[in-house]
Amino acid sequence: MKGVVAACLSVIAVAAVAVAAAAILAIGLATSRSVAAGPEAVPSPQATEYLPSISDLMIATIQPRHERLWRAGQDGNWDFAAYELGNLHGAFNRLGQAHPTEHDISFPDMIASVTEQPFKELNSAIQSKNGEAFAKAYADLTDACNSCHQALNHGVVEIRVPSRSSASDLGANSTSRN
Repeated sequence: MKGVVAACLSVIAVAAVAVAAAAILAIGLATSRSVAAGPEAVPSPQATEYLPSISDLMIATIQPRHERLWRAGQDGNWDFAAYELGNLHGAFNRLGQAHPTEHDISFPDMIASVTEQPFKELNSAIQSKNGEAFAKAYADLTDACNSCHQALNHGVVEIRVPSRSSASDLGANSTSRN
Protein backbone atom coordinates (compact mmCIF):
# COMPACT_ATOMS: atom_id res chain seq x y z
CA MET A 1 0.00 0.00 0.00
CA LYS A 2 2.83 2.34 0.87
CA GLY A 3 4.33 1.72 -2.57
CA VAL A 4 1.07 2.71 -4.31
CA VAL A 5 0.78 5.90 -2.23
CA ALA A 6 4.41 6.80 -2.98
CA ALA A 7 3.83 6.22 -6.69
CA CYS A 8 0.72 8.41 -6.64
CA LEU A 9 2.60 11.15 -4.78
CA SER A 10 5.39 10.96 -7.36
CA VAL A 11 2.90 11.31 -10.22
CA ILE A 12 1.26 14.27 -8.45
CA ALA A 13 4.67 15.91 -7.85
CA VAL A 14 5.66 15.50 -11.52
CA ALA A 15 2.29 16.91 -12.60
CA ALA A 16 2.70 19.88 -10.25
CA VAL A 17 6.17 20.61 -11.63
CA ALA A 18 4.84 20.36 -15.19
CA VAL A 19 1.96 22.77 -14.42
CA ALA A 20 4.37 25.22 -12.75
CA ALA A 21 6.75 25.03 -15.71
CA ALA A 22 3.90 25.63 -18.15
CA ALA A 23 2.77 28.66 -16.12
CA ILE A 24 6.29 30.10 -16.07
CA LEU A 25 6.61 29.55 -19.81
CA ALA A 26 3.25 31.23 -20.47
CA ILE A 27 4.23 34.25 -18.35
CA GLY A 28 7.58 34.45 -20.13
CA LEU A 29 5.95 34.36 -23.57
CA ALA A 30 3.39 36.97 -22.58
CA THR A 31 6.14 39.24 -21.26
CA SER A 32 8.29 38.84 -24.36
CA ARG A 33 5.31 39.56 -26.61
CA SER A 34 4.50 42.75 -24.69
CA VAL A 35 8.14 43.87 -24.90
CA ALA A 36 8.23 43.10 -28.62
CA ALA A 37 4.93 44.87 -29.11
CA GLY A 38 6.72 48.14 -29.71
CA PRO A 39 5.98 51.72 -28.74
CA GLU A 40 3.27 50.94 -26.22
CA ALA A 41 5.74 48.90 -24.19
CA VAL A 42 7.14 50.97 -21.35
CA PRO A 43 10.95 50.97 -21.09
CA SER A 44 12.54 50.26 -17.77
CA PRO A 45 13.67 53.29 -15.74
CA GLN A 46 17.29 52.19 -16.20
CA ALA A 47 16.90 52.23 -19.98
CA THR A 48 15.55 55.78 -20.01
CA GLU A 49 18.26 57.13 -17.69
CA TYR A 50 21.20 56.34 -19.99
CA LEU A 51 22.23 59.05 -22.42
CA PRO A 52 25.33 58.37 -24.51
CA SER A 53 27.84 61.20 -24.44
CA ILE A 54 28.59 63.27 -27.51
CA SER A 55 31.85 61.37 -27.83
CA ASP A 56 30.04 58.01 -27.59
CA LEU A 57 27.64 59.03 -30.36
CA MET A 58 30.43 60.43 -32.51
CA ILE A 59 32.43 57.22 -32.29
CA ALA A 60 29.47 54.85 -32.57
CA THR A 61 27.40 56.58 -35.26
CA ILE A 62 29.06 59.58 -36.92
CA GLN A 63 32.60 58.32 -37.48
CA PRO A 64 31.70 54.96 -39.10
CA ARG A 65 29.22 56.64 -41.45
CA HIS A 66 31.75 59.35 -42.35
CA GLU A 67 34.25 56.67 -43.32
CA ARG A 68 31.73 54.46 -45.19
CA LEU A 69 30.59 57.52 -47.13
CA TRP A 70 34.17 58.17 -48.25
CA ARG A 71 34.75 54.55 -49.22
CA ALA A 72 31.51 54.48 -51.23
CA GLY A 73 32.55 57.64 -53.10
CA GLN A 74 36.02 56.24 -53.77
CA ASP A 75 34.49 53.05 -55.14
CA GLY A 76 31.99 54.96 -57.27
CA ASN A 77 29.18 53.21 -55.43
CA TRP A 78 26.85 56.19 -55.69
CA ASP A 79 23.75 54.41 -54.40
CA PHE A 80 25.57 53.40 -51.23
CA ALA A 81 27.13 56.87 -50.95
CA ALA A 82 23.63 58.41 -51.07
CA TYR A 83 22.46 55.93 -48.45
CA GLU A 84 25.38 56.71 -46.12
CA LEU A 85 25.00 60.46 -46.64
CA GLY A 86 21.39 60.13 -45.48
CA ASN A 87 22.50 58.02 -42.51
CA LEU A 88 25.20 60.53 -41.60
CA HIS A 89 22.76 63.43 -41.81
CA GLY A 90 20.27 61.55 -39.62
CA ALA A 91 22.97 60.64 -37.10
CA PHE A 92 23.95 64.30 -36.77
CA ASN A 93 20.28 65.23 -36.27
CA ARG A 94 19.90 62.61 -33.52
CA LEU A 95 23.11 63.81 -31.89
CA GLY A 96 21.70 67.34 -31.74
CA GLN A 97 18.41 66.07 -30.32
CA ALA A 98 20.19 64.03 -27.65
CA HIS A 99 22.43 66.97 -26.69
CA PRO A 100 20.53 70.21 -27.38
CA THR A 101 23.24 72.42 -25.87
CA GLU A 102 26.99 72.18 -25.54
CA HIS A 103 29.01 74.93 -23.84
CA ASP A 104 25.83 77.06 -23.72
CA ILE A 105 25.51 76.85 -27.52
CA SER A 106 22.62 75.31 -29.43
CA PHE A 107 24.28 72.11 -30.57
CA PRO A 108 21.75 71.36 -33.35
CA ASP A 109 22.28 74.87 -34.74
CA MET A 110 26.04 74.49 -34.57
CA ILE A 111 25.89 71.13 -36.33
CA ALA A 112 23.61 72.52 -39.05
CA SER A 113 25.78 75.60 -39.57
CA VAL A 114 28.91 73.57 -40.25
CA THR A 115 27.40 70.62 -42.13
CA GLU A 116 24.60 72.14 -44.24
CA GLN A 117 26.73 73.34 -47.17
CA PRO A 118 29.02 70.27 -47.34
CA PHE A 119 25.94 68.00 -47.21
CA LYS A 120 24.39 69.88 -50.14
CA GLU A 121 27.64 69.66 -52.10
CA LEU A 122 28.02 65.96 -51.31
CA ASN A 123 24.46 65.26 -52.38
CA SER A 124 25.00 67.12 -55.64
CA ALA A 125 28.26 65.26 -56.32
CA ILE A 126 26.62 61.92 -55.56
CA GLN A 127 23.60 62.65 -57.77
CA SER A 128 25.86 63.67 -60.66
CA LYS A 129 28.27 60.78 -59.93
CA ASN A 130 31.16 63.24 -59.95
CA GLY A 131 34.18 61.83 -58.13
CA GLU A 132 36.16 65.11 -58.14
CA ALA A 133 33.25 67.11 -56.72
CA PHE A 134 32.66 64.37 -54.18
CA ALA A 135 36.29 64.48 -53.01
CA LYS A 136 36.14 68.27 -52.57
CA ALA A 137 32.80 68.20 -50.75
CA TYR A 138 33.98 65.35 -48.54
CA ALA A 139 37.14 67.31 -47.64
CA ASP A 140 34.92 70.33 -46.87
CA LEU A 141 32.74 68.22 -44.58
CA THR A 142 35.83 66.86 -42.86
CA ASP A 143 37.14 70.41 -42.35
CA ALA A 144 33.74 71.41 -40.98
CA CYS A 145 33.91 68.58 -38.44
CA ASN A 146 37.32 69.75 -37.33
CA SER A 147 36.19 73.37 -37.03
CA CYS A 148 33.44 72.20 -34.68
CA HIS A 149 35.96 70.20 -32.63
CA GLN A 150 38.13 73.32 -32.38
CA ALA A 151 35.18 75.48 -31.33
CA LEU A 152 34.28 73.01 -28.57
CA ASN A 153 37.88 72.81 -27.30
CA HIS A 154 38.35 69.28 -28.63
CA GLY A 155 40.99 70.13 -31.22
CA VAL A 156 42.93 67.04 -30.24
CA VAL A 157 40.25 65.09 -32.12
CA GLU A 158 41.11 65.54 -35.76
CA ILE A 159 39.08 63.92 -38.49
CA ARG A 160 40.83 63.35 -41.78
CA VAL A 161 40.03 62.13 -45.23
CA PRO A 162 40.86 58.42 -45.04
CA SER A 163 43.45 56.84 -47.27
CA ARG A 164 43.05 53.44 -48.83
CA SER A 165 45.58 52.05 -46.36
CA SER A 166 44.07 53.56 -43.22
CA ALA A 167 41.68 51.63 -41.05
CA SER A 168 40.17 54.82 -39.64
CA ASP A 169 39.43 58.45 -40.36
CA LEU A 170 40.41 59.49 -36.83
CA GLY A 171 43.75 61.07 -36.04
CA ALA A 172 45.04 62.32 -32.71
CA ASN A 173 46.35 65.83 -33.29
CA SER A 174 49.42 65.92 -31.05
CA THR A 175 50.13 69.58 -31.88
CA SER A 176 47.04 70.66 -29.93
CA ARG A 177 48.31 69.26 -26.65
CA ASN A 178 49.79 71.62 -24.08
